[in-house]
Amino acid sequence: MVPMQERRQGRAKIMGATAQALELHPGVSPVVLAGRDAWRRFCAAHELGLDQLLCVGRALLEGRRAAMLKAGANTPTGAPYIAAFRSWCAEAGFSEVPTNWRMDLTWCAEHETEVRAAWGAHLAARAKGRPSLNPRTLRQSVTKIRKEGPPRKRKAPTVAAMPIETLCVSLGRRLAALDPHCALGEIARLASTLETATISARKNSR
Repeated sequence: MVPMQERRQGRAKIMGATAQALELHPGVSPVVLAGRDAWRRFCAAHELGLDQLLCVGRALLEGRRAAMLKAGANTPTGAPYIAAFRSWCAEAGFSEVPTNWRMDLTWCAEHETEVRAAWGAHLAARAKGRPSLNPRTLRQSVTKIRKEGPPRKRKAPTVAAMPIETLCVSLGRRLAALDPHCALGEIARLASTLETATISARKNSR
């Protein structure tokens, strides 16, 4: 557990950084500042976690509202809105965000709860590695889950499906952890099983 004093100090640092950023960028909301910072870090390191991705989406969502207001539009469509949103992106530091990403990022921000659930479900369903993390993939995942339900977790491979090398390593560890007498008994049973399997294999090969 983090001591209460350390947590308070952490909050104070965050609040101080936010206040300083607002002083440097008067009139810019904390949401836009957070999104801009997340996008700049992505451009520098080409790594974007889910939280950072959603930060960018929230900022663009705020920009979309501002563009709709400026264009006098009720929906984010039409030439006046597109021009206003493009102008906002340039002024706010999001001009390098690809157009298709802008649409998908705002969508993800609007459906954040479902996006987080879909991402968690895909992480749980994968045995190795991580699924692709980009707004289009997340949007498609949410749509798929709405239709088909969450992905099933992958089952662990059965003993019969394991490579022989893996089985040998596993058996070696098991035997090493046993009492010597117990280990000898296990080895005797294993030898008997292997002998039976050898006889069966020879018969089947004839």
